[in-house]
Amino acid sequence: MNVNDGKIGDLSQAVIISMTEAEYAQKLRARGIHIVYHQERYWKEIVLGFYEPVHLMARLTAEQATRPALLSWGFRAALDEKDLTAANATMPINLLSDLENYDLESLPRKRRADLRKSMKQVKIVELIDGSVLQQQGYEVLCSSLKRTKHDKIPTKANYLATIAAETADRHCLTIGGLIGNKLGGYITGWAVDGTAYMVKGYYATEALPTSIVTGLYYGFIQVCKRSGKIHQIANSQHLKELPNLCSYKESMQFLVHIIPTKLYINPLMKQLIRWRYPNKYYRLSGQDARTLNP
Repeated sequence: MNVNDGKIGDLSQAVIISMTEAEYAQKLRARGIHIVYHQERYWKEIVLGFYEPVHLMARLTAEQATRPALLSWGFRAALDEKDLTAANATMPINLLSDLENYDLESLPRKRRADLRKSMKQVKIVELIDGSVLQQQGYEVLCSSLKRTKHDKIPTKANYLATIAAETADRHCLTIGGLIGNKLGGYITGWAVDGTAYMVKGYYATEALPTSIVTGLYYGFIQVCKRSGKIHQIANSQHLKELPNLCSYKESMQFLVHIIPTKLYINPLMKQLIRWRYPNKYYRLSGQDARTLNP
C-alpha cells in the first residue's frame, strides 16, 4: 500500500483534545469495560475484582479513595495533597511534568543526535484515519511484540476492530513514523483533565536503526505541548525489571515520580501477588516484594 492512499496530516497541525473524566468513563464503558461511579469519581475494573480510577493520575480525597464496589478484592488510587496522611502505598510512574520548558535542549546529547538522525530518515505524521494502520499497523505490532514480549499478540480481527474504534474517536491521537512509504512505528494516546497518556507504542524491529522511537516520542510530546491544556504526560508505570528501557525513558525526561496512594488488597491476594508477580506488586504498592517481611 502507498501511504498516500491513507489520510495523514502534518504533525505541526495535530492537537490532542483533553477529555473530562466522565467522557473517558463513557468511552471505556462503550468498549465493554466495567465502570462504577463511587464517591463522585469513575473507576474501572482493570482485572476481575480490582479497581482503579479511570483517570489514573487523578488525585482523590481520602473519602473518595475507598472501596468502589462491594464485591472487590482490591483498589488503588492516587491521593490529594491534603490527604497524604491516608497514604499507605505509592505508585512509581514515568512522568514528564515540565512540559512547558521541554524542547530539544532538554535532552542529553545522545538523544539530540538520535532525534536529528530520525528527522533525516523518518517522517513523523498524524494518522488521521485508519487506512495506514489497517494495511500496515498489524505487521508493526507483531514485530514489536515478538521483540519485547510486552503483551500477547491480538488476532488481526481484534486489532482491526480496535483501530476502527480509535480512529473514529476525536479524542484519540495517533502519530506514525513513515520510512519512505512504509510504516515503521506509531504511538497512540489521549488526555484526561490535562494529563496526556502515552497509551501504546509499537516499533518495527527493522525500523529501530533510524531512531524512530525518539522521533515519535518527541513528536507526541510536541503535540501535547502545543495543545495548550496539557500540563503533564504519563508514559507508563516504572518497569524497573527493564533497566535499559527505564534509562531510555528517563533520558527523554520521563522521570520516575513517586505518587502517594491509598491501596487495599485482600490479604490472601496480596501474598499471592507478592510471591508470583513481584514486579506487578512493586507497581501496585511501590514496595519491593523481595525486601518485605513475609
